[in-house]
Amino acid sequence: MTANSVFNAYLDANIMLVLAACLWALTRYALCHSSLRHAFSLQLQVVYGVMLAVVFTPVVVGFYSLLSQIGLWRSDLVPSLSDVALAQYLSGRFEMAPTTFETLWMWRTVFTQDVTTLGSPLGMAVAGLGIAGIAVFALRLLANVVRVSRLIGQSYVLRRINGIDIRLSDKVTVPFSTRAWRRRYIVLPSALLSDADDLRIAVSHELQHMRQGDLGWEIALEALRPLFFWNPAFAYFKREVDELRELACDQQVLLRRRFGVGAYCDCLLRVCRDALGQGTRRQVLMPSVPLVSSERNRRAARFLKRRVVSMTSQRRPLPGRWVTGLLVVPLLAVISVGAIASQGSGDWSQDRLMLSTIVNLERLDQRTLANPY
Repeated sequence: MTANSVFNAYLDANIMLVLAACLWALTRYALCHSSLRHAFSLQLQVVYGVMLAVVFTPVVVGFYSLLSQIGLWRSDLVPSLSDVALAQYLSGRFEMAPTTFETLWMWRTVFTQDVTTLGSPLGMAVAGLGIAGIAVFALRLLANVVRVSRLIGQSYVLRRINGIDIRLSDKVTVPFSTRAWRRRYIVLPSALLSDADDLRIAVSHELQHMRQGDLGWEIALEALRPLFFWNPAFAYFKREVDELRELACDQQVLLRRRFGVGAYCDCLLRVCRDALGQGTRRQVLMPSVPLVSSERNRRAARFLKRRVVSMTSQRRPLPGRWVTGLLVVPLLAVISVGAIASQGSGDWSQDRLMLSTIVNLERLDQRTLANPY
């Protein structure tokens, strides 16, 4: 494994993230304009499936390459996008100077070489900024993990149920849940003891996050943030997950009919009010899943309003799991094909030899014109 191959795999992962984000945006738009617009659990599972598809694209690409090498699959069944562009150029579909096209066509190879070998000022700048950004976000994540662990250690155990600690703390204003390797934790503000209904709602909400597997996803996404801190597609997916998991959690808790919608909404508003009253110094740290966001911005306010509106709107029967599979499978197929098509051909095909010949002839012609004697 070389630095070149590692950096190429990193670029592929970022490209697939952008492709997956575009596919999910289109899917989400279609769902929001259909009868499934309130099926938040389904939408959450679909977005989880899309992100899993991105994670496993290297496995898909490797399996496809293996089948092609042993002759069980035609290597040209999914053509490379770079080879398609080259074929279109050689066919005269668009006009461009051969040297200009070669520069654009080989930009990734040249860019990868510059970054991995620090062979140019641009390569050194990209490598330096990338390493510095990853280091900063990794250190911030480590500091947050230490602070959350310390906060849990300083809290008091209220109850233990099947590997779950329900704890009380005077240092938090927003209930949240997180997990270690073997145990899971629900940390509640001590002030909630004065309101039994709010206490039960908060515990039920965080237990539902555990049933949905949200804690594992939150930890995984926060662990990946240092690697993709600069990619807007990752930030988009993180925001979508944060919102959908809360909407799905609210919906599932209310469907059990243990709490009224009014009491549930009042609990969210009271917790948010108390958190904002304490300022920004006592916000919940990541990785964890809080009951409400305590951030002071318009986005947090709009989302809280959306949660309340979604809970008070008419609830319809939720679709079965087969609908989730029906949506996920085509998205997985498109992402897999995109991952395979984004790979280079890796060998000198007839089209590449022709392009090289044309470029050499153009350069020879330019030299002849520059020095006719």
